Amino acid sequence: MSNIIESATLNDIALYLQREESLDSDSAQAAAQQVLTNFIEMRNKGLIKGWYFDDLGHLELLPTDSIQSWIDQTK
Repeated sequence: MSNIIESATLNDIALYLQREESLDSDSAQAAAQQVLTNFIEMRNKGLIKGWYFDDLGHLELLPTDSIQSWIDQTK
């Protein structure tokens, strides 16, 4: 999974938001655009490598190695 950079597209996220948040299509597209903008900012700051949908269909973030190490230390 460490090779995932961006496997959930804008449309994938919009459909997910429609289903999970009961948003209409236009609202889901706008919300998905904001989600992607935030993900890109997080990636640019070195917090995440990417994002993806897991086997259960949940939208997940893939932390960078340094952030994952910090997470593991706080457990």
